[in-house]
Amino acid sequence: MPDLPNNRATPSKQAEVIYQSAQSEPDDDFWLEQANKLIVESLPAVREAAKSLMTGLGALQGIYLGMLGFAKFIPEAAQWWEKAMFFPPLLCWMLGLYQCLKVAKTEELTIYRNSPADIRQKLGDLAKEKQRELDLAFYWMLGGLAAAFLLVALRMKMTG
Repeated sequence: MPDLPNNRATPSKQAEVIYQSAQSEPDDDFWLEQANKLIVESLPAVREAAKSLMTGLGALQGIYLGMLGFAKFIPEAAQWWEKAMFFPPLLCWMLGLYQCLKVAKTEELTIYRNSPADIRQKLGDLAKEKQRELDLAFYWMLGGLAAAFLLVALRMKMTG
C-alpha cells in the first residue's frame, strides 16, 4: 500500500478501516497480544467481580439484619419515622444486588459473525454497559455502608 501523506483512513477488502501508524516497535506484538487477552477476558472478569460483590452485599445485609433483629438495635420507644430511618441501608444494598444481577445475567446478542467491526462494537458496548452496572452496584454498596454508619452514630446518640 502506498504511503498517504495526509494520514487518512484507507478501506481494506473487508471494508475495515486501516489507519496509518508509526513504525512498529520490537514489543508491539506482545502488547497487541495483551490487548486481545484483555478483550477476551473482560466480560468474564466483570461477571466474576459482580459475583464477589453479591457475596459481600449478602454478608452486609445479614450482619445488619442480625444487628437490627437480635440486638434490639432499634429502640422500642422510637416513633415510626425513627424506625423507618434504619431501612435505607437495606434498600441501597438491595439495589446494589439488583445491579450485580444485571451484570451476571446473560443477554441475547445479535451479531454478524463475518463482520469484525460489528462484533467489536457489540462486545465493546456490552462490556462498557456491564462495567457501568458494576460501578453502580459498588456505589450502592458504599451508600448503604455510609447510611449504616450514620445510623449507628445516631443510635449511639439516642442512647447517650
